[in-house]
Amino acid sequence: MKSTWTNFGAVCGVIVFGLSGAQAVPLVPASSIVLPSEAEPVGASLVTSSVLNFSSFTFSGTLTSKVWSGDTSNPFGGLTFTYQISNNAVSTDPIDRLTLSSYAGFLTDASYFGAGIVPTSAVRNPAGNQVTFDFAGQFQGTLVAGSTSPLLILQTDSANFQVSNAAVINSSSVNVATFAPLAVPEPTAAVILVAGAIIFGLRRKS
Repeated sequence: MKSTWTNFGAVCGVIVFGLSGAQAVPLVPASSIVLPSEAEPVGASLVTSSVLNFSSFTFSGTLTSKVWSGDTSNPFGGLTFTYQISNNAVSTDPIDRLTLSSYAGFLTDASYFGAGIVPTSAVRNPAGNQVTFDFAGQFQGTLVAGSTSPLLILQTDSANFQVSNAAVINSSSVNVATFAPLAVPEPTAAVILVAGAIIFGLRRKS
């Protein structure tokens, strides 16, 4: 039954994608795309946000993360996650990559909006859990000291979010807290978890 519902959800996602705007670019597992520029999110409400500083041996900067609901341009109808990364002017190295985790199992559309240093590509690993924005130049990363990315946009079918980790990488790396989609248990799994908790509680009382 689980595989049937999973396949049905995937088909529905493809149908919704087909009916949405032609600019939508799905980022599927084991793929790499050139990011399109799209004016998004549209008509959305801000759910939560964070602005966090990070620092490694060779660079420092700021990551701004936001979660949006009601984005009418989202082809999957779920939450939209946006990220913007800056490299401080005092950094000795450029930034090569921004890697985000916890995207496994979610339909994901990638784009950017606004001015800034645009990633050369967006890459999703075969497992689908990691999404990486690459700032790869010919000889070094393109997000040099004193520069900022545009708004990096990931539209999903997720109805929930969680605190997750992002990795900022060059010759050194640093982790910084951010937001990502959250998978909720299927109804059957949730019932099993609740039943298990009740049984465990009864055993402790006895």
